[in-house]
Amino acid sequence: MEVSSQSLQDELVAIKDRLGAIETIQSISNATVVERYVREHLTTLKAKQIMRECAEPRTRSHLTSHFRFNSGPALDHHLKPLREADLLRKTVQENRTIVYEWSKLFRGLPKSTVKKVLGG
Repeated sequence: MEVSSQSLQDELVAIKDRLGAIETIQSISNATVVERYVREHLTTLKAKQIMRECAEPRTRSHLTSHFRFNSGPALDHHLKPLREADLLRKTVQENRTIVYEWSKLFRGLPKSTVKKVLGG
């Protein structure tokens, strides 16, 4: 049996799309619960600032320089809890650049709720 890399790529894209749709439905149908969950995990000013900055996909180098972190581990100290809480996700763009962006769970919240939670 022969499998092309393109067919595998297509399958992965389809799986990601289905998971994204499930996460979006979950956020919308449970908006109050998700908002409470998000508030429990955005307890520091730096976490909120990073989330605001990652409204658009951002690279590690951008985040490190933007927030003037002295090292990668200093950035990781703030990114790790956000990723573990599924508020940020790491993705690979088509040009193979690794970026951090809002998870579908967080992105699914109403814009007014996002503004209230992030303070802006």
